[in-house]
Amino acid sequence: MKRLIGSVVLLAFALAVIAQEPPKPPEAPVREIKVSAKKYEYSPEEIRVKQGERVRLLITATDRKHGFEIKELGIKTELEKGKETVVELTIGKPGTYQIKCSVRCGFGHGGMRAQLIVEPATEVPASN
Repeated sequence: MKRLIGSVVLLAFALAVIAQEPPKPPEAPVREIKVSAKKYEYSPEEIRVKQGERVRLLITATDRKHGFEIKELGIKTELEKGKETVVELTIGKPGTYQIKCSVRCGFGHGGMRAQLIVEPATEVPASN
């Protein structure tokens, strides 16, 4: 009987160990970038990030309602005056992505543009 109880306890312990989830790798830190939108311009006009980098854009329209669109990435949002809008992204493909205002904001609306430049991730050379 003692042997049976010992076997059951050992089996229960083994199942508990097997059922545990493997530890998750730590998430990469998020880089926050403040962006402002105002009368026909974004500031900064050029945003540089690394391929695969987790980025959180904190975008504020300072003068009126504007839009923020990166068509190639499927991002499109409206920016309410004075309210911070958060856009989170991780881009896997290097390149230059056009940012434009997607809300008609006046005569200079068509020129309200910026660029998101995604630089290739640097690889650590293998040691010999």
